[in-house]
Amino acid sequence: MPRVYCFAGIVIGFFLFSEAVFSKEIHTDDYLAGLQQQAGELKLSEQRVWHLLLKYKPRLFGGIVSEADGMGFFNSSDGKTNPQSELMATLASFFLPLDDLAPNQEHPQCNFPARFKWLNQQLKFDANHLTIQQCDRLDRWVNELDPVGATLVFATYYLNNPASMFGHTLVRIDSRDRGGERKLTNYGANYAAIPDTDNPALYAWRGLTGSFEGRFAIFPYYTKVQEYNNLESRDLWEYELEFTEDQLNTMLLHLWELGGTYFDYYYFQENCSYHVLSLFEIARPDLRLRDQFLFSVIPADTVKVVMAQEDLVKKIVYRPSLLSLLNQKRHSMTRTERSIFEALVKEKISPASDKFTSLSTRSQVLLLDAYMDYLQYKSMQQGSDHEVKIPHSVLQARSRLQVTEDESESNTYFSSPPELGHGADRFRIGMGHNDREPFIEFAYRPAYHDLMARDEGYDKDSEIIFMDFKLRYFFESERVRLDQARLLSITALNPYDSLFFKPSWRLDFSVDTLRDRDCNYCNAFAGSYGRGISYRPAFFSPLLLFSFVDVRTDFSGNLKRDYRLGGDVEMGAYYDFNDQLRIKLAGSYRVFVLGEHKRFFTSHFVTRYAFTQDLDMRLEFNRYDHNNEGILAFNYYF
Repeated sequence: MPRVYCFAGIVIGFFLFSEAVFSKEIHTDDYLAGLQQQAGELKLSEQRVWHLLLKYKPRLFGGIVSEADGMGFFNSSDGKTNPQSELMATLASFFLPLDDLAPNQEHPQCNFPARFKWLNQQLKFDANHLTIQQCDRLDRWVNELDPVGATLVFATYYLNNPASMFGHTLVRIDSRDRGGERKLTNYGANYAAIPDTDNPALYAWRGLTGSFEGRFAIFPYYTKVQEYNNLESRDLWEYELEFTEDQLNTMLLHLWELGGTYFDYYYFQENCSYHVLSLFEIARPDLRLRDQFLFSVIPADTVKVVMAQEDLVKKIVYRPSLLSLLNQKRHSMTRTERSIFEALVKEKISPASDKFTSLSTRSQVLLLDAYMDYLQYKSMQQGSDHEVKIPHSVLQARSRLQVTEDESESNTYFSSPPELGHGADRFRIGMGHNDREPFIEFAYRPAYHDLMARDEGYDKDSEIIFMDFKLRYFFESERVRLDQARLLSITALNPYDSLFFKPSWRLDFSVDTLRDRDCNYCNAFAGSYGRGISYRPAFFSPLLLFSFVDVRTDFSGNLKRDYRLGGDVEMGAYYDFNDQLRIKLAGSYRVFVLGEHKRFFTSHFVTRYAFTQDLDMRLEFNRYDHNNEGILAFNYYF
């Protein structure tokens, strides 16, 4: 063939191919424009699902902003604040040719599969005009998780960690082939702050001001059980939820999208529980779980909201910590059994001794099982990575006893489910009289629980009080005064345990009235920290005794040298007559040795009668040096 014909053929072929490509681009552009027009006509950018997918929420002074703070979460440069622009850009991104992707970059259809799924449902994408991409990594991930259920998990309170003192929630993804005894092998999804400091003050400040990044992570569920149940001795409450497989698939696809971004973490607003609720809303957009929270999102309150939904929770499972399992066994022991068990723990006797073998078979089994729990617990507390070493004599003795655990025996619960607790917010109104005049007081606090309130749903023997403001109006002097502002107050009463001694402790930062002085109800900035011992005669005894030694300081212009520094010794008791009636009696002797010197006694007598979990009445008599006051108050929790 002459060269001229070959050349002409190549040129003609090139133009025909170019025209075909050009024509296809025109058709693609037309199809995209058609989709965008259709999306605009349907007002998809205003729909709730789109706002859930992009984490949009109304701004305080108008407009909309996404809670996501990683800009890779958006396809439009103004997508964080413009739902319409983000939707148009997202549709356009789905048409991105593979050749335009950077090395190792995922296609937007694979990066944002939940958005792709929802937009496809709304606009019915035509595969002849939009190439559906293969998402190998996503497919492998979804196939590995293979969800048939989701479980909300509440880890009980842990006062030793500021981030966990209000409890913690996470999600367990229940896979098709990991049910029954294999539930621990499921995966969990956790949202948490990524702290970059060990300084407690800086940690608290940055957590309150949203200075940490918060991210979702997937992990084997048994690692969290190990951390919470075994290392931190926190009971777990598991709430198995009712979702369809399609709803679970949507939730999982959205979780994949969240893996590439982060959020500013706020302890009281955008925290673990807040974002866990957002996952459930993605699965079922008719749920409006987060709408019920304005100022703070307390993990226990989010469980209450989930429990309040019709047909959402299908089963509740109590997973006691290793310490609770051990204490269940100790609680079921007789006095003689407890004595022999402690001798066994302290290695004063062995399983071969006559004192032990003289016990009944059931008692021997109980004590040996408890002893093995004890060894495992001690190993966990020591942070050992090695296998728990159980003496051969113990294993041999236990193997000879054929009695199995009696499943008919009911479990003893060492914590109660959080949905039974009173509301975290409290409003208080009271009437009182001091040595000079009557007064009325109003108080509000957004969180959380005090030792005189009912314990159900909360950590027994502890209190956390945050931002508790109390105002008083004095009738004769006709003035309103700030009586007290407890900025943060924490008390952990750890009853003495012969096996595991933990001191009680407390701290308090507040603005308080100088009650031992006649200075017209003047205020002082006050701080204290103390350690002490508590004692309860038995696990569920109604009596709790306590004593503390505190370091205290007050700063006020009404004090000589504007401050005083000293301490106090306090002793007291709580006693429960029944679930409704509790009394507290306490007395202290305070000594200030620097700044303004002073010594004086204080005494308190408080009774609480609970009408319901959310309403109680208190009668208080307080004495500070020579000043007395009595108060009758009503507290409403919500």
